[in-house]
Amino acid sequence: MKSLKYLLLTVAVLTAATLPAREYRVAAGDVAATLREAKPGDRIVIEDGIYNDLTLKWLGRGTEKKPLHIEAATPGGVVFTGTSTLRLAGEWVEVSGLCFRDGHAPSGSVIEFRNGREVANHCRLTECVVDGYNPVRRDMAYSYILLYGRHNRVDHCTLTGKLNLGVTLIVMLNEERSQQNFHRIDHNWFGPRPVYGSNGAETIRVGTSQQAYSSSNTLIEENLFDRCNGEVEVVSIKSSDNTIRRNVFFESEGVLALRHGDRNTVEENLFVGHGKRNTGGIRVINAGHKVRRNTLVGIAGERFFSALALMDAVPNSLPNRYCQVEDVELTDNTFIDCSNIEFGTGKDLERTLAPERVLFARNTIVNPKADAPFIAVDRTDGFTFRDNRVALARPCEIKGFENVQPQLPVLPAETEMRAGKGASWYRPEVQAQSRSERVYTVHAGEDLPAVVEQAEAGSVVELADAGGDYAIQRAMVVRVPLTIRGVKGGERPVVRFNGTRGDNMVTIADGGELHIEGIAFSGRLEEGKALAKAGISTARDMIRPYNLRVDNCAFYDFGESGFFAVKGTQATFAGRVEIRNSIFRDLSGDAINYAAERDDKGRYNADDMVIENCSFYRILGLPINIYRGGSDESTAGPYVTIRRCNFEDCCNKERGSVMRLVGPQVLDIEGCNFSNSGRGGRSIRLDEATWEKVSISACNFWNAGAILSMTGKAVKGELYELEPVYVDAAHYDFAQREDSPLARLGIGVKNE
Repeated sequence: MKSLKYLLLTVAVLTAATLPAREYRVAAGDVAATLREAKPGDRIVIEDGIYNDLTLKWLGRGTEKKPLHIEAATPGGVVFTGTSTLRLAGEWVEVSGLCFRDGHAPSGSVIEFRNGREVANHCRLTECVVDGYNPVRRDMAYSYILLYGRHNRVDHCTLTGKLNLGVTLIVMLNEERSQQNFHRIDHNWFGPRPVYGSNGAETIRVGTSQQAYSSSNTLIEENLFDRCNGEVEVVSIKSSDNTIRRNVFFESEGVLALRHGDRNTVEENLFVGHGKRNTGGIRVINAGHKVRRNTLVGIAGERFFSALALMDAVPNSLPNRYCQVEDVELTDNTFIDCSNIEFGTGKDLERTLAPERVLFARNTIVNPKADAPFIAVDRTDGFTFRDNRVALARPCEIKGFENVQPQLPVLPAETEMRAGKGASWYRPEVQAQSRSERVYTVHAGEDLPAVVEQAEAGSVVELADAGGDYAIQRAMVVRVPLTIRGVKGGERPVVRFNGTRGDNMVTIADGGELHIEGIAFSGRLEEGKALAKAGISTARDMIRPYNLRVDNCAFYDFGESGFFAVKGTQATFAGRVEIRNSIFRDLSGDAINYAAERDDKGRYNADDMVIENCSFYRILGLPINIYRGGSDESTAGPYVTIRRCNFEDCCNKERGSVMRLVGPQVLDIEGCNFSNSGRGGRSIRLDEATWEKVSISACNFWNAGAILSMTGKAVKGELYELEPVYVDAAHYDFAQREDSPLARLGIGVKNE
């Protein structure tokens, strides 16, 4: 009897082992239930369709030889949108062909390799896409993918269009079962990501400072990082024993950072910068790393964005600060036309420990514009230089460097760099808006906001009545690239707010870009009506960066301190703001305010700001207020240029300031005139760090406040104390008369 039972059991086991894999065809919402009956080797095919607002929780059990497959019926035919998210857990499960597009994660991240307390092991996500999966506000943080468990793989995926705060892909090491994970992240296309304007916008992060000395053993290879500009760290390694190899970093404004942890290997990567601002290479902190056989071409970044940066350390540092660079090997790397190779980067009063026991050997450095192979920010006696080859602007006499004309490597074409990266079936939609050349003519008395809201992208809204009174009852909301201008050749038409509820005069909303020219904005209050909130401002909820250009405009007669003529609101971000040839007068609030980020985490509201040839008169608030608080070094902006501006009778209150400029990383103030301004405080109030590039030159201070500088190194060249001579101050023409000494010095406003 026992023999019969044993025989029947054996037959059953053999029969089950030889049964063909089963294929299930189901809707996406039925996958979880199907997984409860599926066996190793089975295939679950999701029917094509657009699936909205699904919370997918998939737990499956396959085996090494018979993984469970979950796949789209047609690669890319299964599209998740709305609030759809995926939680994947179990063992030996492969997911392929899915697309998450134009939605957002209401909580957690878009895809996580865990489901509740259950994590994923030996699971794979392949040929999948996450594109433009963003919330309505850019400061709402989440990631596209969180990797938990061990031995998981993310490959041939396209991860692009991320605009909100949060790392694109994180390897989580927050518990033992996710450490020593041996994950593989390969052949993915990490698509363009614009500058975010603060820390927390990395593309990949492995661990955190708390896990710096835990071994992750993650392999990151054969990926394309395509213009990943979010912050200084494109790939941030914060753990030990990882390998990053054969990746391409294409025009990415940031670096591969060995931020925390030891014994990481960086090899055979290609960095192509094409000389673009802030393109970076490799930054090294901590001990035991090997950086070898990498090729870096046209990398233009400096300091933390350098082609190669070995940082100074903090004595007795905590793991989350800067530990000493020790026992590091930098060998067989090639640097072609790279602006900066730095040793001792970040040296300051806190970071004082130079790298020790560093081998720099058999490297090739070619740069006909450089006089030396590297920049020594601190001492380099901890380095051993051996058998390096250089071709520079002048012969190198440093021991360990030989002057030669080396044979340069042949770089792959851009098509080769992209080949085999990302989901093979997916080509991101290029959402190039058709640009209209239509001109909408608006006369005084017509509904100007309605015309602006209906205007096509690229078109022009022209206020046709010179000097006309354009009263508006609600904001002109700009949702597409648009030009609003006054008719040329006459007095500026006047836009005036007379709504019953406060609103901006112009609101730049998501997707909008604005060029506004030849318009006057009057704050004259009409009896029984509400005051405007701002002249030109941004919507509260925005995810996309915008650009703003203001030319030959006037802002005047706003008697409330809360009114700002031009303003960037919190959690909005401008790629570029240009304000030229304009006048701001008789304002109780700030004239130009890009100071809404007040959490002192290094966030700011505009990357590039140019203010030129503008006049400011009788401003009670701050004529120019730009703020980037904190000491975070994860971004390179803002870049601020203020030239040939005039300030007459501005911000004379106690402890006031004409310009308050906190934290611009690059600041150039040139040829400005401060007259009868800042008398109770300062003309220029800076709060600059030692590494920031700040220059004040050829400015005039007549009966005006002084300059407050943290470093005392901001002034470059001569300053003046000369009385200005205006063309016609009574009629608000603050250009310097030709016979004025300031005109001869090129200081102050110039009539165009």
